[in-house]
Amino acid sequence: AGPPAAARSLRRRRQRRERGAASSLHRAAVGAQEVAEAPRPYEVQAFDRCAFGGMVEGYDLREAIGKPEMVARLRRDMERYKLLVFRGQTELSGEDHLALSEQFGSTDHGLHRPHPRAPDPRLLRISNSEAEGFVQVGTSGWHVDGVMLQAPFAVQTMHFLSAIPGGDTLFLGLGELLRAMPEDLQERMRRLWFVSGVGKNLIAGDGQLSLLPLVHKHPKTGEDSMCFHLGSQYCVAWIEEIEANSGGLFGGFMEGILGGPGAADVNLAQGTLRRLLGDGPSKFNVLPPGPTQDLLTRLIDSFDEGSRSRAIWRQEWQTGDFALIDNCALAHLPDMEGTQAPAVEAGLRIFHRTTMVDLGMRLTSSRGARSVLLAGRPERLAEACREGALVDPAALGCVVRALTSAAGDEDAALVGAPVVSGGKSQGTSQPAFALGPQEQEVPSSTSISPPPPAPSGQLVSRLRAKADKLKAAAAASK
Repeated sequence: AGPPAAARSLRRRRQRRERGAASSLHRAAVGAQEVAEAPRPYEVQAFDRCAFGGMVEGYDLREAIGKPEMVARLRRDMERYKLLVFRGQTELSGEDHLALSEQFGSTDHGLHRPHPRAPDPRLLRISNSEAEGFVQVGTSGWHVDGVMLQAPFAVQTMHFLSAIPGGDTLFLGLGELLRAMPEDLQERMRRLWFVSGVGKNLIAGDGQLSLLPLVHKHPKTGEDSMCFHLGSQYCVAWIEEIEANSGGLFGGFMEGILGGPGAADVNLAQGTLRRLLGDGPSKFNVLPPGPTQDLLTRLIDSFDEGSRSRAIWRQEWQTGDFALIDNCALAHLPDMEGTQAPAVEAGLRIFHRTTMVDLGMRLTSSRGARSVLLAGRPERLAEACREGALVDPAALGCVVRALTSAAGDEDAALVGAPVVSGGKSQGTSQPAFALGPQEQEVPSSTSISPPPPAPSGQLVSRLRAKADKLKAAAAASK
């Protein structure tokens, strides 16, 4: 006699499950093989000898628009290579450019003026001809873009509508720069905060101030990176964390600032700075921008040939090039002469740039403190920049008084100085630092006439002069 009916039914169910499992495994194996054998949409050719960067040819970026899987692939490759240059994007329109850019963050930050020739206000149009675009953009020093925010722009793009010989851009690996420093200097760099500001009357709480760790963990990859702008109009001061029984970045040279006429304001700001940046350090110093900016510039210029080839890439643009750039991993600098060569002699250079804010992104220092955007009036912040901003007019005024006191009492002349956005025909908003109320309106968004000098430059000049006096006094006393 055969097995009972219940046993036969159980055996049949077990066999069906086993056949089903085998079939699922086979389908998974076939699927994996199909994925592995699927043609890659593009190949990246890594830059020769450089620690970052890659070139892509034969791929139309319009094919990635609206395709999340392709955008994810582009993002992974950007984070791996830090700089991707896609050749031959001559058919990419301004609308396509923006549609692709919006996949990497918000372009609605309102931090640059539109040029009359730009097809969309979110496209910053840059040229070597004022009639065609903004000139002299980014030429003041090595920088990352967006230092006036709570974190710099996460991503930026450049699309070259017309390229010229010599109109190159230099890119600097920020992790490579940090690792090239001696260990003791690296440790001191980790205790510095870059400070930038923009506003009409910061002491009265009308404006914003960004405090960004010079050395930070990349928000996406976790790698060591840096954040700075070495242009004289963009850095208003540095804040230095001082550990117990340790000297500052410049030794006793800067102690005169803390012991000078403005020492009371700096001391009063200690509690506010601890609230903003954490209470780990025993105290905070306020340093003028010049010495640290000069030191970083000298370090970059002093690379030996091997280190320079690994850390710096010169991109020679071609018409149709589209660059996807990790702005938290690389600094950049246009070739000073080639990019500004007169169009009548060198030809017309035009490119469109987009910069994207990653909402909620912060920079984290080596000890875990997070970057701060300190604002006085939230209605003055672009909507994309409001998330996470600390609105505290009293704290803003306190910190600004401490920063300006480091320059000396003669900075009272800055009270009432006009503040405008932009330099000579530049589209980006130059951080402007004013102690008192503004007396004249910001020029209209379509104006490209040269504005008056930004008061931030006056403050920086005062701080530099103060530092020079201290140096001279120290030398004379020896």
